[in-house]
Amino acid sequence: MRRLLAHTADLSAEIAAPELAGLYGEAASLLREILVGTSPVSERESRRIALAGDSESERLFRFLRELVYLADSERFLPAAVALGDGFAAVTGERFDPSRHVVERQVKALTRHQFALERENDGYRCRMVFDL
Repeated sequence: MRRLLAHTADLSAEIAAPELAGLYGEAASLLREILVGTSPVSERESRRIALAGDSESERLFRFLRELVYLADSERFLPAAVALGDGFAAVTGERFDPSRHVVERQVKALTRHQFALERENDGYRCRMVFDL
């Protein structure tokens, strides 16, 4: 489950999944949707992202922040995520103007209101992107 939420100057969003691996996948799908809407993204290249931090919340925050960096610096769009031992393998492709439509540009993921919660049916995360 993912949905965009209204926010004053930035973009607030929420993702949820029954397990952590699914939550990382939802995070990548959310960022892709923010960047290129429903444009199809193929699994042509891969990136390995270290999952570092003292808590699961910090690891997820840093993972998302790295995806934003890859989108900005390499124009890399995520398609899928697989979790390994201490890393995430992200597959996707570089932005191709003949196949992708720019919806928004993301400057950063902010720490403002970033929250990861464990619930009875899985995990939920709220975040705010600076556009």
